[in-house]
Amino acid sequence: MDVNKTHSITPLGSGGSRQGQGRDPGEEKRDNGEGAEPPESPWEGTEAFAFDGLLADGLSPEIQKAFEALTSQIEPLRVEVERAWDCEFHFKELAETHSFLTLPGRREFFRELTHVLAHMEGLTTPSLIVLHLVNADDIRRRLGRNALDGVLIHVSSVIDTILEPTDVAGSLGGNDFGLIQLVSDLTLAQNKAKDLVQAIAAAPFQWQGKITPLETMAGVATLATTETPEAALIAADKDLISGPGFISGEDETP
Repeated sequence: MDVNKTHSITPLGSGGSRQGQGRDPGEEKRDNGEGAEPPESPWEGTEAFAFDGLLADGLSPEIQKAFEALTSQIEPLRVEVERAWDCEFHFKELAETHSFLTLPGRREFFRELTHVLAHMEGLTTPSLIVLHLVNADDIRRRLGRNALDGVLIHVSSVIDTILEPTDVAGSLGGNDFGLIQLVSDLTLAQNKAKDLVQAIAAAPFQWQGKITPLETMAGVATLATTETPEAALIAADKDLISGPGFISGEDETP
């Protein structure tokens, strides 16, 4: 090549190239992806079927069979999960309600107490009262378990009779009961606690033809000075132990 002689340079892709001469327009469209026919599916025309609510279209019979086998394995698992949910709901109900008392159980009572502590604004010094049956264990030893259950039912019914519409009562488990007074102060709560022990003492419990006296103690705590249900319960317990809440019943009479 003579370097002193000028030569024309044809740009790539220009009409001067052999690649661009005499090409079919349809061929250019196919190169650009335009107007190209989609590849034929090997499963074209296969009927769609539903798998767990989802429409599976165009699956081979082998894959359909695999899905059906998978569904047959999933169904027993689904039944077990539903059964577990039912059991969880059942045990949750047992935790929130007492097994034979009409009052809420400890868990539900603590939930109410937590709610009150979280919404103290606007309330008039709500209070917590804890009531303890002093001679419940003695009744259990002398008269049996059924007699003690009867005592707990009797006490819960007495509590129901003196509740205000805004009061919340519940079983704390064992021989203890709790009462939340929303509209209260320390003096009102102490008077309520006194009313509780006097009402129980004045309502004789009869078992197998004999009157069994009940001895109770009550403690009070104002919720304005506590931050958690546990702290409120501890404060009420301290007042119960140190306070004059003990009421002695009379001897058993025929």
